[in-house]
Amino acid sequence: MRQVRIIGIISLLLVGLFGVFLLVTGQISPKESAVQQTTIQQSSSFKKGVTTPSSSKMKAPSSVKQAAENKQTTPSTKENTAQENKVKDQKNSTKERENSNPSTKKTKKEAELTKPNPPISQETIDRLNREHNNSGAIHRLEVAHQVQRAWNTCAPTTVSMMLASRGKAISQEVLAHEMGTDTIFGTHNSNAIAVLNRHLFGYDSPAANQPGYRLAMVTTDDSQSEQMRLFKERLKQNIKDGYPMYYTFDNAKIYPGSRGEHNVIGTGYQLTADGSDIAYLYYIDPSYLQQDPQYGGLKKITPQELFTAMIGCVEPNYAW
Repeated sequence: MRQVRIIGIISLLLVGLFGVFLLVTGQISPKESAVQQTTIQQSSSFKKGVTTPSSSKMKAPSSVKQAAENKQTTPSTKENTAQENKVKDQKNSTKERENSNPSTKKTKKEAELTKPNPPISQETIDRLNREHNNSGAIHRLEVAHQVQRAWNTCAPTTVSMMLASRGKAISQEVLAHEMGTDTIFGTHNSNAIAVLNRHLFGYDSPAANQPGYRLAMVTTDDSQSEQMRLFKERLKQNIKDGYPMYYTFDNAKIYPGSRGEHNVIGTGYQLTADGSDIAYLYYIDPSYLQQDPQYGGLKKITPQELFTAMIGCVEPNYAW
């Protein structure tokens, strides 16, 4: 019996020393040590014949197991949380850099809008510039367009449009015959205006006090000349009365690469912004080579450009 007690005491000492060892080395927490001590006491009581509730025996091992699991999982959870925070910080940093850099803010639509436009023709550029730089009142007759059906019938076609604007429908072929249009020169302006007056007023050449078209010659393109002043005055009166003008110019000076003298119908003008002068002229070109998909034969030039193109022509340059 004495030997049994000695062995029990030694066992208790060994268990106690083992617990101290675990406590010192950090492999067991103070809470676990207390649980272990309780276990040791229960074991001692059991040997002495002292009974303890069965629940105490079951909870101690469960607490030790839970503490061990907590000890193993806590560092892992903290590590995962730290990793998630690090990824979140990187995303926020990237987003801040993108917001601070204007070049990264361009959307696909903005990139499409900033794509360079294809080039446009010089004629279109000139027309847009003229329309943009002048916003004066426009005085223009609405005349039905015609396109000449032969290379040498620009004069008969022009006169046909002039007659049609006054309610007289006569074909360009009939007029070409009456004007004596040929395949060498075309049509002389004196013949064209004589036929025009005949159909409109009943005579070829008006007397001084009679209405009718008269021919004029241009010898200067000076914008301040008496010829320019008279031309603008006549143009305004004709358009006001509802009578188009008859123009003749050198094709090459209006359409580079072309040649020969050419006849067109003058249909109106546009004033300067303050209304004090004529800024642009409108005319309809009957040539099948000068038709625009949108505007047909309708053209717009300055008075000085027209006069420059008229100088040097063999035929008189305009009829009013």
